[in-house]
Amino acid sequence: MAPRPIAYNLLRLILAATHTTPRGVDRIDYGYISYLLDHWPADVVGVMPTLVGPRFFPREQLFKARDRLDGLWREHIDPGGDRILARLIRRFDDPGLPEPPPKPRGFLPGAKGIPRIARLLLGGGITLGKPITALPPKALYLDIGHYGLTFPRAFRWRWKRPDIRTIFMVHDTIPLEYPEFVADETFRAHQRLVVKTAKYADSLIVPTRSAGKAVEEALANHRVRPIDIHALPLPIDDLFGRHVSPVRELQGRPYFMICGAVEPRKNHRLLIEAWRELIRRHGEATPKLIVAGSPGFASQEIIREMSAEESLRRSILLASGLSSPAMAQLMASARAVLMPSFIEGFGLPPGEALSVGTPALVSDIPAHREAVGEAGEFLPPKNPDPWVEAIENLMDDARFEERRAAARTFVPRRWGDYMRDVTAVLLNEPVRA
Repeated sequence: MAPRPIAYNLLRLILAATHTTPRGVDRIDYGYISYLLDHWPADVVGVMPTLVGPRFFPREQLFKARDRLDGLWREHIDPGGDRILARLIRRFDDPGLPEPPPKPRGFLPGAKGIPRIARLLLGGGITLGKPITALPPKALYLDIGHYGLTFPRAFRWRWKRPDIRTIFMVHDTIPLEYPEFVADETFRAHQRLVVKTAKYADSLIVPTRSAGKAVEEALANHRVRPIDIHALPLPIDDLFGRHVSPVRELQGRPYFMICGAVEPRKNHRLLIEAWRELIRRHGEATPKLIVAGSPGFASQEIIREMSAEESLRRSILLASGLSSPAMAQLMASARAVLMPSFIEGFGLPPGEALSVGTPALVSDIPAHREAVGEAGEFLPPKNPDPWVEAIENLMDDARFEERRAAARTFVPRRWGDYMRDVTAVLLNEPVRA
């Protein structure tokens, strides 16, 4: 089947420009549009909301905007020039060094974010574009960012263009399954997402089979037409690989990491309890825990608890806003990356850690089983005792090297293989098992 033009929803990437570093899901979005711009043989246009409704913009403008976004993010700096990493290194020697309060990453851009969006759009050569109803004939409408599915009137145009095939990525149904872990507006937005997906989607991409099953159950009460669901495990960026050198200043100083937004579902409190016990047992010899992530929903109490006691303040270091290269270097010199989440749609950090040769201790949930397979060490998310034991094992050099050897058996899925399967979905062909 000949490739069809692609209309790609840009909303998440536009909002991601408000921050100096991308989240994992932003990097996935950026990887999609970059690959399609560079390799898709048919036309690629970008769709974004405007004050006069959804409009689309030509491929040449997307190239400019992509390069501009790349420049707005601090992803190409040498890790030695990452000020967040430099401050973190200093705090290893002086844990009492005052730390600026971390800023949450909200959905809407703040005062500093709006000028960054303006720079992105102006740097990309902003034009008025064309109304979305004028999309190229038989285009594929691709939205992997979620945000475009949560606006009440985002898809009314679809009924005027029955020739267009719609493909969405649905990351998970966590807000519907576990509403206690999200804000009320996130829950309502996910309800809208499910309704719109059931109404408009021709095909879905999900990151794991377990996420696909949950999505299928959520759609059951709303579906109005058949929807193909394809479970495609997410790729690991090339910057996470065996070539990554560890942080020189932290060599010989054991530490562990947890990566991702600070919020209840990530289960930071289990690690706080584990570190209390480690401090009781090991005192000054307790390894540091680096919390690499920005505040998310209901993070205030978690962050307050991290610093409630002097011993915790000296052992748990929050690092918000690290560039991806700095994150990779920190992972490469860590004893392990820890991910005790109660629930995940996928979870990139354990795979990223294993890709640089660092062990991953993860909660025993279906998404983690699918994401890292036999290379991960699986622990219960509700009991800190096994985590304390596993962490103590990795404090021993011999056992650490054994776990590093197991980590090196992990074979990361890279972008080329991933987009081969995405291409099969876009062409409406069978995906290779």
